[in-house]
Amino acid sequence: MFSEVVELTRDLVRIPSENPTGTEKEIAEFVFHWLKGTGAEVVMEEVAPGRNNVIAKLQGTEANGNLVYIAHMDTVPAGEGWSRDPFSGDIVDGKLYGRGSSDMKGGLAAGMVAFKRIAAMGVKPKKTFVLIASVDEEGPGMMGAVDAINRGWVTRESYVVAIEPSGLTIMPAHKGPMWFEVVTQGKMSHAGNPQFGVDAIHAMTEILVELKRAVGELPYDDELLGKPTVTLSKISGGVKTNIVPDKCVAEMDLRLIVPMTVEMAKSLVEQAIGVGTSKVPGSSASYQVLTIDRPPVRASLDSPLIIKLDKAINKVTGKNAEYKGLPAYTDASIIAARTGSQHCITFGPGNLAQAHSVDEYIPVEHLDGAVDILTEAAKELIY
Repeated sequence: MFSEVVELTRDLVRIPSENPTGTEKEIAEFVFHWLKGTGAEVVMEEVAPGRNNVIAKLQGTEANGNLVYIAHMDTVPAGEGWSRDPFSGDIVDGKLYGRGSSDMKGGLAAGMVAFKRIAAMGVKPKKTFVLIASVDEEGPGMMGAVDAINRGWVTRESYVVAIEPSGLTIMPAHKGPMWFEVVTQGKMSHAGNPQFGVDAIHAMTEILVELKRAVGELPYDDELLGKPTVTLSKISGGVKTNIVPDKCVAEMDLRLIVPMTVEMAKSLVEQAIGVGTSKVPGSSASYQVLTIDRPPVRASLDSPLIIKLDKAINKVTGKNAEYKGLPAYTDASIIAARTGSQHCITFGPGNLAQAHSVDEYIPVEHLDGAVDILTEAAKELIY
């Protein structure tokens, strides 16, 4: 017999909600009806056809600011190569397996149970307490979080916790992942007479080498996030082995750290294009950004949210809280970027190393610990 949060995590894992190959429709309906059982006000709000955020609210007495726990319902596709059913929720040797178990149905379950515990107290809070189960966090547009911002569920004054896998450490800083597509144009010719053509793949190679060099020489190094990085993720081009290629397309992932900006990222790509195409006369190139603007963000360590969460961790575990940086983005990150809030962090059960992996799992012991900490932190913050 397992605890409520463990059983709930298993239930959530057993409902596929892959993005982009599926939808969150079924899991959203499950979460909605489960949260209705807490007695709180619960609504579903359409973000896109068949894709609804679920929001539960305990209204507070104060007009300004609220506490928001946010957890996304979508997962990346399961993919192939699993040694067990990715939607089984199997528990073996203290590990709960399944796609999304770590990223982040375990976190969603922990947030739901913590919210239920607060609701069961039956005491009206000072600050409004909101739980958001969002859609499309795994998508490039992060539509669920953006919709929550647009509808006013989160503001600059909100205390926001994305219950993502952090190994139960506090993550106040997030890298800004920007995705770019670069297209080079050349001129086709017979490979026997390459002097009559313009090699688009050669031009792309020069651009990518220059971008890698430029990012590697940036002077930025954050104590929590480390250095900025670029991953040259995808490339395609050419028609046939004996033809000089007239087109090449590449995609890249550039991870920014404070104090870098989105404009700085664009400038790096533009400069690399200038250098690369200059080395292949006759070539040209263009680029587009594949994501919404996702700058790096950092919460204030003086935020009451961090202070109270730190206190809750110590009270529940008897240990001092650990602090780390997150090399990825979460719903809390985009909320911080869009609202300017200094009170947006990541904290939750599971380990980031398991996210998006084959045979993904979450340690069962993390789940109960996360519920206790999230409940204690909420008490400290809203009463």
